[in-house]
Amino acid sequence: MFFKRKKRAIRRREDERLMNEIDQLREKLDQQRNLLSHRADHSDHLHYQVKLNEAKYLFLLKEVRHRHRTAPAGRSN
Repeated sequence: MFFKRKKRAIRRREDERLMNEIDQLREKLDQQRNLLSHRADHSDHLHYQVKLNEAKYLFLLKEVRHRHRTAPAGRSN
């Protein structure tokens, strides 16, 4: 029983960390997209950074969906 509670606590903590990381990445991505759309001279580096952050963001969203799908019965997260 103790191990199940510990496992749930770890899962909750990691889910919270993952959601915080997604929020931070979304904010960073919005800032980069805004900068890219308002600048006249588009640097390749910024364009690649946007693409990289988009890929990271999509990967993390898929991870959240996967975690919700594999959550134990009776849990909402």
